[in-house]
Amino acid sequence: MKAQFWGVRGYVPTPGAAFLRYGGNTCCVSLRGAGGELLALDSGTGFCQLGVALMADDFQAGRGELTLLITHTYWDHFLGLPFPGIVHIPGNQLRIYGPDSARGPLEMIYDNMLAPVYSPVFGLAHIAATHSFHPISSEPFQVGQLTVRGMPLSRRAQSPIWAYRVEEAGRALVYITDARYTDDAIWREAVHFARDAEVLIHSAPYLRGEAVRDYGHSRVEDAIELALEAGVRRLYLYHHAPTRTDDDLDALVARCRGELAADGQRLDLDAAREGEIVEV
Repeated sequence: MKAQFWGVRGYVPTPGAAFLRYGGNTCCVSLRGAGGELLALDSGTGFCQLGVALMADDFQAGRGELTLLITHTYWDHFLGLPFPGIVHIPGNQLRIYGPDSARGPLEMIYDNMLAPVYSPVFGLAHIAATHSFHPISSEPFQVGQLTVRGMPLSRRAQSPIWAYRVEEAGRALVYITDARYTDDAIWREAVHFARDAEVLIHSAPYLRGEAVRDYGHSRVEDAIELALEAGVRRLYLYHHAPTRTDDDLDALVARCRGELAADGQRLDLDAAREGEIVEV
């Protein structure tokens, strides 16, 4: 199984020369199984870049299949779906999994996003690719030889947030974003969910010492502590703050690696960057 980062920012896209090395698109990661299975985690603006890459594949001929796993419906995880050419080619198949909310099912929320006041693509009916929506649950399901597991991170009725674990041949990638561990029960569940994963991708926009209004995100230290407690091999800091430049991220990674080494901890840590391919 191979993962590739297409969008690594949180909140808003971040263009500009100071953000080129790590990238400025919002959340999207693709996974390709050994049997050719294709998954995408979230559909932020990075989903547009993934779509461009896939146009060189079966998707250009209308023979592509993609399973999309949505963590939640905030804009930075959601906005990119209607834009890539792959969703407008008849014959392509999109299976979209994600949480429904108290405001309605996931399909309705996407359809509302495509209302004429917001978008020239007037509703899901004008997306030519075959698409289906599936409420996520804690029951595992298969995509070819990949096993997908979901876990709720937030019980907020208006904006439920889920984490995902994808397994193949005994190795796992875990994707956790927009979590704030104010509840010990959620922390314990997250540690159990990430147990012994080869790769953990975890949102970490801010440090504990930074006084910011961050709308409920975990800190860099949370991601590291969870990875260590869960016995994760590799941690990728993700959902970078829009104010965090390339140089800032270099310094952050160096600081974290130095602290881990000083404590005698073994954890392969890096910051996610657009385009990077990770062998799981």
